[in-house]
Amino acid sequence: MSYRAIKYTKKRDLNILATETELKLTVTADDLVHLLKHPLLANLSRRKKLYNIYYDTPELALMKNAIAVRERIILRKTLLTVKLDQNKLDPNNFGGLSQRSEWEGPSIPGQFDFQTLIDDVATLNFLSQLTPQLSPIFTTDFYRRTCIATFRGAKVEVAIDQGLIVTKRAGSFFQEPICEVELELLEGKPSALFGLARVLSRRARLHPSAASKAQRGYDLYLDRKLGPIKPAAITQIPEASLQQTFVHINLECLTHLQVNDVGLLLDQDDEYIHQVRVAIRRIRVSLKLFAKILPLDFVSHWSMVWRGIAKRLDDARNWDVFVAELLPLIVRDLSSSAALNNLQEFVKMQRFLAHDQVIQYIGNRSYSVQVISYTEALLNLDVMKDTTVQSDLMQQTGVVEKELLQMKPKEFATKILQRRHRQLHKKLMISRHTSEQFHELRLELKKLRYAMDFFNSFYQAKKVSAYLKPLTKIQELLGQMNDMVSAQALLATSDQSSFEIFTAWIKGRESGYFVILPRAVKGLVQLPEPWKK
Repeated sequence: MSYRAIKYTKKRDLNILATETELKLTVTADDLVHLLKHPLLANLSRRKKLYNIYYDTPELALMKNAIAVRERIILRKTLLTVKLDQNKLDPNNFGGLSQRSEWEGPSIPGQFDFQTLIDDVATLNFLSQLTPQLSPIFTTDFYRRTCIATFRGAKVEVAIDQGLIVTKRAGSFFQEPICEVELELLEGKPSALFGLARVLSRRARLHPSAASKAQRGYDLYLDRKLGPIKPAAITQIPEASLQQTFVHINLECLTHLQVNDVGLLLDQDDEYIHQVRVAIRRIRVSLKLFAKILPLDFVSHWSMVWRGIAKRLDDARNWDVFVAELLPLIVRDLSSSAALNNLQEFVKMQRFLAHDQVIQYIGNRSYSVQVISYTEALLNLDVMKDTTVQSDLMQQTGVVEKELLQMKPKEFATKILQRRHRQLHKKLMISRHTSEQFHELRLELKKLRYAMDFFNSFYQAKKVSAYLKPLTKIQELLGQMNDMVSAQALLATSDQSSFEIFTAWIKGRESGYFVILPRAVKGLVQLPEPWKK
């Protein structure tokens, strides 16, 4: 698992650098003008044209096997490149760095001399069998300017690319613009890339990009449309330290965030906002779960930052639910109401305004700076190895047991889940729940579910499923009840007294959950705990 914005490449050709660590950032053409004036980019080179042809078979065998074959033409020179995306082949990559094996060498256009290029027998045999079937799939044609920047003891090559991705489908050409910044680490720590990106962001909005040029080329060739993406399963590393486990979880949460925040800006699917909120909520939960083994100032600062970001999305999500779920029911049941047209216009206008505010915020430089800064802070969380650092942390928090810092991730996970389970059980045992108590129960359920999502790879899949299934069902019911409460608050923002009939209808629907929920909640008391043998 990895944070896709970083690429970590192992190259086996002795004429090429052994490793490559790279951060890709998107930038608009308008912002690029301001970025080029940054003092750190004063020594940018002249523009160099790079023309790349990507090959595959008609069945896209290379793409399906996470292999890219590219010819790069620079003036009269041609380079043949083969890349293996280890991140797709190996789900256990750890630490936020996706790994690629890469071979590159001089070539003749249209001739694939893999024999002299590749030293891996399996890859060589696979490509040799496919060579007769290879044909151009798409091209990337762009200008690149580069310079070397030094930042906090690190040396970074900055590359600014601007051009086009072009492909052909059904006899017609299609293209997509390229406008991005690549930061390649030559010396130093990967966190320096995010530090440099943060400093460069003073002049322009730079946003970490999860999609490579090759991925975008295939998307264009296949006419694949963006769609909201749910969080991927997290595979934990039993031997990792607790800090490494925390960083691993958060890099996955950031990946989930970024594959959805880019779609949110298009405002074509309400689910993007929901998935962005889920990603942020998962980050906030992880900060609470690991608070005792993290620096106090880190937890307090970033908990506040992510809480502030989350609040900016609340209204848009609540209006989405009102329009998609409640409004059709109101129209069905209260179609004779003279105020119905006014309600529909009010609700849809409020949803439009809320979406516009979210798009303005997510598309703003300040949001991207927060994402970059958080990743930088994560990568700067050094693994605690000596007792001096552990002692400092204990004094800082005042509540950390030394044994906690020595725990393996599974032991820590079980401790966390047992505590969350006990807290949930206490809330379930209340004889008569009020609306506020149901709300607290819903929040407790969410925390438990997210904790289970983070750690479920430690336990048997069947036991995890048996545990989560009833939790999910009750959470959905509690969520629907909470939607009623939110809907009443949304209507209260209007000064139209004629909307009182709709508020009364919502209150009546809310009361129905007080009949359903007590019986449903009792079913959670005897949940089979997956961490028990």
